[in-house]
Parts: sequence; structure tokens; C-alpha cells
Amino acid sequence: MSHPPFLEVFDTPESAARAAARLLAERLSAGGRAVLAGGQTPLLAYSLFGKADLLWHRLQLIPSDERCLPPEHPERNDRAIAAALGPQTYTLHRFPAELGPEEAARRMEQTVRELLPFDLALLGLGEDGHTASLFPDHPALASTRLVVPVRGAPKAPPERVSLGLAALSQSATVIYLVTGVAKREALRRLLRGEDIPANRIQAAEVRVLADRAARGEP
Repeated sequence: MSHPPFLEVFDTPESAARAAARLLAERLSAGGRAVLAGGQTPLLAYSLFGKADLLWHRLQLIPSDERCLPPEHPERNDRAIAAALGPQTYTLHRFPAELGPEEAARRMEQTVRELLPFDLALLGLGEDGHTASLFPDHPALASTRLVVPVRGAPKAPPERVSLGLAALSQSATVIYLVTGVAKREALRRLLRGEDIPANRIQAAEVRVLADRAARGEP
């Protein structure tokens, strides 16, 4: 991480999600290119963002990573993101993760190259410090490819495809949305600049939106 992150702490996960939605709407009001994290944490933010008045037809989105599951599987990140955003006219670039990590990464490399640089990346933070599907001590961290295949991930499913550090570091702004007491230690490590995957992403602006539970505040 090239600059210390700017930290904002909110009373509840819901208020942190509202702040994330406001940032997305402000930064992408005229469209642009953005990365959106998967998982459950940001879904409320996406739902609120989906109601914003902006130039949706000029917006290109891509998940930060995808699970190698069938296209209609309910745990696919692209399905969850699209469902939360609602019926807007944006472009969502989907990873063909059902083809396996290597083939999906190969097919998406040029697409990601054409999207760079990203205007914004909204990312999550795992309890072990991972972000996207970039896990501690995993070979994917050493890759210079824009899109990296991931096998043997410590979280199910073990096969994934992810934007690599080389792509995520080409983001003008990175926002981490971090909520819940389980994320407290990972957030501490992020803010201290320790060597966790999230801190290997280089960006001109890094913001952290956390709730009091994650920050360890009453």
C-alpha cells in the first residue's frame, strides 16, 4: 500500500454500507470503470448504490474475483452483485469461472487490460488479511498477470479466479469495507501496514470504512 489509508469509523455495519454507497455514487456519477468485491458484506452497499441517479450506461463493472462454480450457482459473485444492484443498464464483465481457474484467467486477461486503469475498487478484507481471492502465502500473490488462477484456496470453494495485484494496483482509489468483530485483527494489521495481501495493493488513495465492532470501539 503506497499511502496510509484514510479511516472512517461508523456506528453500525449499515451506516458503513451507506457511506460506501455514497462514495460509489459520487465517484462514478459520470460512469467509469470499477471493481466490486464479492461476498455478503457489500451487498447492502450495492443495493443502495443501485438506486443512485448516475450515468449507468457509461459504467463498466467487474467482480474482484469469482468462484469456479456453474453460471447459475447462487454463490457466484457476479449473480449476487447483479441481484443487489438491480435492473440498471451498466456493463458487468463476468469471469467464465465455470471453465476452471486457468482458462478463466486466460480468457479475461485482455478484457481486464482494456478496462485499466480502474477508477475505483471496492474490496473486502478477510479475517486472514486476504482480499479478492488473494490469500496469504498463496502463489497467486507472486504472479505478475492481471488475472490469476487460484487453486487450493483456504476458503471454499478452493478453485477461483481473481484480479491480481498487478490489476488491482492500477486503481485510482481503493476502498475497504470492513465490518464485524471477526475482522478486528485483520483491520489492525491493515492499518499498521503489516504484510498481508490487502497491503500489497498499491493505490494513490486508500480509504477504509469500518464499523465500531471491527475497530474495537464501544
